[in-house]
Amino acid sequence: SGVLTAAPSAASTIPAAPASNPAFTVQPGPTTAGGTITPAIRVTARDALGNTVTSFVGNVTVAITAASGTPGATLSGTRTVAAVAGVATFSTLSIDKSGTGYTLTATASGLADGFSASFTINPGTATHLAFTVQPVNTIAGATITPAVRVAAEDNFGNTVTGFTGTVTIAIGTNPAFGTLAGTKAVAAVGGVAVFSTLSINNVGNGYTLAATSTG
Repeated sequence: SGVLTAAPSAASTIPAAPASNPAFTVQPGPTTAGGTITPAIRVTARDALGNTVTSFVGNVTVAITAASGTPGATLSGTRTVAAVAGVATFSTLSIDKSGTGYTLTATASGLADGFSASFTINPGTATHLAFTVQPVNTIAGATITPAVRVAAEDNFGNTVTGFTGTVTIAIGTNPAFGTLAGTKAVAAVGGVAVFSTLSINNVGNGYTLAATSTG
């Protein structure tokens, strides 16, 4: 008997369906506060089956997802980008506040929202000291309570938790020639030096304290 030979069909194209959601195809990764998030974040317009919709050229906007990361954090850089062949690339984004559990939300007109994986923003290099618990009015000779706390911070006001240097406290403004007693040099733990035994002997108004540390 004869053998039938299969004949190929005519070539055809299966296009993507209309775009339904933006997906983070390059996720944000751990970054230093104020530093550019690298590699550049990419958000891709996809159809319901996960195919890239190359015809999509609309604007995509990214923002910090509400209630994620650190309250008051600011996302800087170009946050709205027109997609090219279905892909929007964000190459200048940064966040100023350190924290964990950040996520980004991508929005585009006519599409459902897309959400990134969670990521961390780490503090930068310590540049200055800050009183995070200030000295309060206290009776002469009594311990200043609550304990004075001094944090090592980066340029954006984030506590640099890796800082373990010694912080030294002294009287700054001394209106009544008082003497500061107690432990005045303390090693920071988690970026914070705690002074729990300080007192000043002379009555006076307008005292201030000054904190110093090498570097």
